[in-house]
Amino acid sequence: MTDKLKSELEKLKGLSVLYVEDDINVRESLLRFLRRRFDNIHYAKDGKEGLAQYMEHKPDIVITDIQMPMMDGLEMASRIMQDNPEVKIIVTTAFNEEPFLERAGKLGIEHYIKKPVLKDDLVSSLLECVGS
Repeated sequence: MTDKLKSELEKLKGLSVLYVEDDINVRESLLRFLRRRFDNIHYAKDGKEGLAQYMEHKPDIVITDIQMPMMDGLEMASRIMQDNPEVKIIVTTAFNEEPFLERAGKLGIEHYIKKPVLKDDLVSSLLECVGS
């Protein structure tokens, strides 16, 4: 690992992250990964709970699945962006369907990661969020 990459990863440590995923196995796996990189992690099992967690903790970055019960990830993202249009949102999805991607694009979401989430892709998106 280069010194530059180490420095960039160190920037992530001080940020807070909200991770929203309804699949418990996916959620627990990615949470283990995130906890090694961030000191301040919050999580939720659906969009409704995710929105409540966001309003309580106001994290710097939100990572969310699209398809979830109670409230989908894009509806949650829309409501979060009404509160803070500058918040960085990363969408994870198993879908490659245009309507979902168009809807996300209209919301201003720039970061998409296809499932299964490859950790290198997630790190790249996180670093882009920090850099932008």
